[in-house]
Amino acid sequence: MKKNISSIFVMALVAVVFAFASCNKLSTQTVSTTTTQQPPTTPDSVVLKPGVIVIDSTQWLLASSAAQIGQGTYTYFGNNLPTFVANDIIIGMTGEGYLRKVTSVTSQSGQVTLGTIPAKLEDVFLQANINFGTSLSNTFDVSNTTLFQDGVASVKATSGTISITPNWNFNMQFQNGSMTGFAAVCQNGTLNANVQMGVSASSAENINSSVVLNPVPSRSIIWIGQLPIVVTTYLSYVANVTGNVTALTNGTPAFNTTDNFTIGDVYSAGGWQGVYNFTHTAALTNSIPPLAGFNLSCSIAPQMVQKIYGVVCPTATFALNTLESTTDGFTEQQSFSVSGNILGYSIPDNSQTWNTDTISMQATTTNLKVAKVSGDGQVGAPYEYLGAPLVVQATDNSGVGQAGVTVYFTVTSGGGSVSLYSAVTNASGYAQTNWLLGDPATSAQKVQVVARTSTGSQISGSPLTFTAL
Repeated sequence: MKKNISSIFVMALVAVVFAFASCNKLSTQTVSTTTTQQPPTTPDSVVLKPGVIVIDSTQWLLASSAAQIGQGTYTYFGNNLPTFVANDIIIGMTGEGYLRKVTSVTSQSGQVTLGTIPAKLEDVFLQANINFGTSLSNTFDVSNTTLFQDGVASVKATSGTISITPNWNFNMQFQNGSMTGFAAVCQNGTLNANVQMGVSASSAENINSSVVLNPVPSRSIIWIGQLPIVVTTYLSYVANVTGNVTALTNGTPAFNTTDNFTIGDVYSAGGWQGVYNFTHTAALTNSIPPLAGFNLSCSIAPQMVQKIYGVVCPTATFALNTLESTTDGFTEQQSFSVSGNILGYSIPDNSQTWNTDTISMQATTTNLKVAKVSGDGQVGAPYEYLGAPLVVQATDNSGVGQAGVTVYFTVTSGGGSVSLYSAVTNASGYAQTNWLLGDPATSAQKVQVVARTSTGSQISGSPLTFTAL
């Protein structure tokens, strides 16, 4: 499953007004600049290639429109503009930063227009061993966040928080102008969620929704001598809800999870390798009455994009708390992925998926009950079917019909038979069978009805007894 989502949390999750409280720890240093046309002075361990020019935005104004920049055209105004030539490498700190190779130069008084193509860090460094890191801490309140809503059904995060602390470390190694090593690894990250959901529906409905929740960008400039490396981090949360409700439904499942992880990609000896380490704990903190009314998969997944000069970093995606609500309970599944394009190298889709905790939450006797609806006390002829079927209904404590409950019909007296010895309740909670009477001279005519949960537990109201005359 390809997880390369460069435009993060496409998971255009839940279209909703989302209260996103962010505590951003990425430091942004004061930008210093250089006017020299020669490669900037750097530590002895870093040797730059000739023709590397850092754009001094305090003196040289980038006047290109977004469309022109998209076409690779960079026009500058200012005093003492450098003498650019083809194959120069320009490095700018505007926005996400940019790293471009000059292909053409058009100059006039106080203005220069450069045609460019994307460059790589390999075009900058002759020799280098560079290490740096970024730190990000984010918590947001999911209260009253609508994940899906139409005239029939609604799925909401009614309360709770999700927090993440990913700490990325970068190492880049260059020898003789080529990259020999690269690592982008999120070390010892944590992800915690404590969320209560609300699921309601007035009737059956299919649900399919995907929404991005408030992406938050952070920007940091790491200085290697006088050379700035611009790193931008984008963190967002994508909510996906798919599945269906089969009947009138009203439930509030709640859960909490704790994840610790290391995730990233490493380039060494000419190949890429994924780095993964993951531990997970989870628990349900309350139940819903009951589970038979819906079957949903709901995920709220943080995604991160790390960019160096806007183009050269990976996308990290982790799916959090994939919940499937069925008559058997909730299933949680985790998946991690790092993929993208780094330094001009296309890295593989190193997706990893773990089936983690399966937390069972059954419909119990306190949540379900069964009762006779019709068909009791009929008068019929021996060895013939009664005129009306035997009908029962499974409901919750509020009287709402519940689908998916198995009902067993057994002739206990009279020697007759039934057309169905077991049936599953429909969307309104009903199940039925037809009764063929036996010889009334032998004994009383009776059918016993038992309704059970998926684990075999007998629900309230069972057994019921139908009689015929």
